[in-house]
Amino acid sequence: MAGRRSAYVGLHRRRTDWLLMAESALCALLAIVLCGTVAMWHARAAERDRAIAAENARTVAVAEARREASKPLARASVPGFNQDIQSRREAEAARARWNDPTGGVQPNLAQYANLSVDVSLVDQKVYVKSDGATIYTMIASTGIDDSTPHGTYTVDARGEHFYNASEGMGADYWVRFYGPYLFHTVPTGQNFGDYLEDEALKLGRPASHGCVRLSIADAKWLYEQLPDGTPVTIA
Repeated sequence: MAGRRSAYVGLHRRRTDWLLMAESALCALLAIVLCGTVAMWHARAAERDRAIAAENARTVAVAEARREASKPLARASVPGFNQDIQSRREAEAARARWNDPTGGVQPNLAQYANLSVDVSLVDQKVYVKSDGATIYTMIASTGIDDSTPHGTYTVDARGEHFYNASEGMGADYWVRFYGPYLFHTVPTGQNFGDYLEDEALKLGRPASHGCVRLSIADAKWLYEQLPDGTPVTIA
């Protein structure tokens, strides 16, 4: 009897130990699963937060870009070195205007017959014509206060340089069409080629004392190619 009780007690203890071990194992498994679930939830939450933060950053950036795009672009907002480049380009273009041919490729007048010249006081242009058709157009500056004479005249003299001490300026490559009135370059100082840039920049609007100013290249071309006796009409 005692032996059976001892065996029963032993079996009961083994079952109890097994149940305790199973319970511990189950608790450990539940703990692992719970920890994994919590870690996964935290990871997804962090990823969601990062996505929300990135979307918010994009929204702010787009809003800022639209706000900047809606602002008018002021010249002062352009970086200084760009302003310097623009100013330099404008100066170079202005200098080219009174240095270079203003009508493109200059024709060889020896190849044309029945030449004539028309000066438009309204347009500030000089038109060289053959048989009445314009073959070359030049930008000019005629006299201020309508001081360039109106009428039809004739080319009768030319020279490389003159200087008027009373006016404090001269010019190169002059071609006379009436009395003291000439075609010539933009003004110079006392010496040949000493161009007065402040006066040269006025090319294209009335600026002279009655003569017809031209760019350096146009005046030189007219001086070299326009024959004496060519009629000049100013209106």
